[in-house]
Amino acid sequence: MGAYICTISERDWDIARTRGVYGNRYKKEGTNRVLRDVQQLSIIRDLISIREGDFIFFHIRKKKTIHGVYRARSESFWDETEIWDDPYDVFPYRFLFEPHPLHEKLCLYDANISVHSLYELIDQGEIKSLVTLEFEKNIEARAVKRIFEEDARKIIRLLYRDFKQRRRKEKVEFDLYKPSKKISLKEKIYGVGRLENAIKAVLSWMLAHRDERVVTLLGGKYDFVNEFFIAPTTRKNIDFFCQGNGLYAVLETKKDKCNRDTLRQALYYADLLDQRAWIRRDFKKFVILIGKGFAEDVKRLASTVNKVGNNEVVLMEYQPLNNGKWAKIEVLKHV
Repeated sequence: MGAYICTISERDWDIARTRGVYGNRYKKEGTNRVLRDVQQLSIIRDLISIREGDFIFFHIRKKKTIHGVYRARSESFWDETEIWDDPYDVFPYRFLFEPHPLHEKLCLYDANISVHSLYELIDQGEIKSLVTLEFEKNIEARAVKRIFEEDARKIIRLLYRDFKQRRRKEKVEFDLYKPSKKISLKEKIYGVGRLENAIKAVLSWMLAHRDERVVTLLGGKYDFVNEFFIAPTTRKNIDFFCQGNGLYAVLETKKDKCNRDTLRQALYYADLLDQRAWIRRDFKKFVILIGKGFAEDVKRLASTVNKVGNNEVVLMEYQPLNNGKWAKIEVLKHV
């Protein structure tokens, strides 16, 4: 099961909450200009891993509050039905949600906590998968952040702690939206082999849907986050970070062939990860590179690291399929 914090404006939250639908933009805010490919694919990458039953929280930007606990009632999809009152955009990148049945009271009274309370847990090292709720990159619209399920449960605890002080007096009336037609975001991926966020979107889907190649490496019980900051004071991020039964995995992707520097960077990231106080030294550590190919010296270096290092290097090669709409990914043998 996954968990997400979705940033939304106060204006749009009133509609999204009662209709049970979240939408991300297709156009640059306040204009008719369509977002660039890298931005659209970053939205798809962040949303495509949502599955029915996942925990959902909402970050109201200007109020600096976090609301929940909701449950996803659909995977992500494309839908252009007008729901929000916006002159430029219909926010077509969407998923459906509903009050979580185990925490319905929190939703009925729109329970919330301050962002400050969340940041206190981050500063204390209690929250592992999040450093900030702010946008980190101007070229990407990172309004949806995946977090570990264990971190979600800590947020739930805060919502109950503050419930009496931070809630509406009147119950929220829900009128859940049911789309007549929707297109899976899996069908909206494009540019695989040309754009890095495209292959990342494929990997997000594979990780969330427990693809057999991933399960073979990591086992069936793992959780993951994407665009994961290695350390609070180091503004470098890992494409994907996974944790499971007795293991951690750093996944780094390249749209083209991986060279020696790619592997060195990934190993450096794995070393930086060890700075986190909560990292278990007895866990097995994987460094997984995904690229369109690998230079021969990368294969030799990976083989050497696997013999003498603390990390096991795995090389996964991908090939674009269907004119860049999907990818075939296989683990290279004998590394």
